Amino acid sequence: MKIISPIYSKLLFLLFLSQSLFGQELSLVKGAVVDSLPINDSISESFAMYLPRNYSADKNWPIVFVFDNEGRGINVARLFSIAAEDQGYLLVASNNISKEDSLITNLEIASRLVEKISLNFPIDANRVYTAGLKEGALVASALPVVYPKIKGVLVVEYVWLNKDFLAKANKKRTIVGFAGYKSDSYNNFNESFNLYKILDYDPLIYNYEDEHKWPSVRLISHGLGSFTLQAMLDGNQPKDAEMINSLFESELETAQSWRRQLNFYKAYELLELMRDKYKYFDKKSEIRDLQREIRRESIYKEQRSQYNSAKIKEQNLRYQYPLLLEEDLAANNFENIGWWVQQVKEIDSLKNSKIVAEAEVGYRLEDHLQTYTKERFKELKTTKAGIDSLILISILRTVFDKENPAGYFSIISLSAQDGDYYTAMLYLEDLLKTGYENLEQLYDIPGTLDLKLSPEFNELVKKYLGESKYYNIPIEN
Repeated sequence: MKIISPIYSKLLFLLFLSQSLFGQELSLVKGAVVDSLPINDSISESFAMYLPRNYSADKNWPIVFVFDNEGRGINVARLFSIAAEDQGYLLVASNNISKEDSLITNLEIASRLVEKISLNFPIDANRVYTAGLKEGALVASALPVVYPKIKGVLVVEYVWLNKDFLAKANKKRTIVGFAGYKSDSYNNFNESFNLYKILDYDPLIYNYEDEHKWPSVRLISHGLGSFTLQAMLDGNQPKDAEMINSLFESELETAQSWRRQLNFYKAYELLELMRDKYKYFDKKSEIRDLQREIRRESIYKEQRSQYNSAKIKEQNLRYQYPLLLEEDLAANNFENIGWWVQQVKEIDSLKNSKIVAEAEVGYRLEDHLQTYTKERFKELKTTKAGIDSLILISILRTVFDKENPAGYFSIISLSAQDGDYYTAMLYLEDLLKTGYENLEQLYDIPGTLDLKLSPEFNELVKKYLGESKYYNIPIEN
């Protein structure tokens, strides 16, 4: 998970941007997601939108702006549409947020979208919300800097935090986080969301089974339900007993489904979250009774012990791994690569454990090492670190994430530029052994002009891919 705050000052200029957006005839259908709606005629940006079946321009509507990290507007609009219909939200999803772009660039895109919708639809200014996945979550959580009236933020995997902004921001803003059980964000959210608590926010963190993906339709409904309930408490929506009960029963069914699957620990966790969420809606006693029943289960006691034991192991390793990695980087200790290979084997053993708590720890540790080395490579490159450090961190990336070509590309590029063609060819073959098949990308690796023109390079590529760009030498059987 990324927590980014230093760019706070750079965001403030967006407050003063004026957008020249003109009202256009938008072809919309109630109760259906419509895609490829244009921002305006002069730019290629577009969005998907969902209007509830009972939509009418005669009243103001709450709205959720959704930002997917790959700009899959229509897909996420469909994912959110059931909850939007049930709870009465307009839904808008950008097609142009990109994980490859900077946060500032993505925020400019998001701001144009917000302005467009605000000018063309009857929006309830007291009920504007954002949601996002990964880089899209950074946009969703940073957008309140530009639009301080945003009442709620739903973030998946990543979150943008700035203490100065949060300290003076609206404390009634609802913060909902989603972190996968197998993702490193599971730990990062629990750690970073403490800042919200210190500053008197009351955030909620849902955990879910998938990693690096949107949660299920049901869980998204639970997340939007947090916005709906808070709007009732704030007086921005009339209290609706039927809606409250519907949201509660739906969430209770999620907990009961965990229970039926004998996942008592996770069911108890969700009920604990619900106690906080529904504390002002007369649901505490019912939740407490269910928790009491679960605590009596011997399986729950066993699972609780397993999770507590796994947590201690994970905390120790998450503390030790970065320290050991930094020691190796400081000394350019290539001899310790074998030790890291052994650590990966032990992590793989955890991932294959029949004890769910241990398996989840294995996946989280793997994600932690992959994320840490990815970010450290960026930092070392930015600070113009020596080639040995860059190659070492790149090798470690291939150790921790064998299927990701990024580490291999770095080693091939750096080694070729240093005249070490043996190492470059060694890692080219390791990359091809993973099943990598993008011929064009292989010939587009920076700094490899001499290497990619060599017969050896082309012969190796042809051996694995059946073709090469140059020197189409017949392969001997």
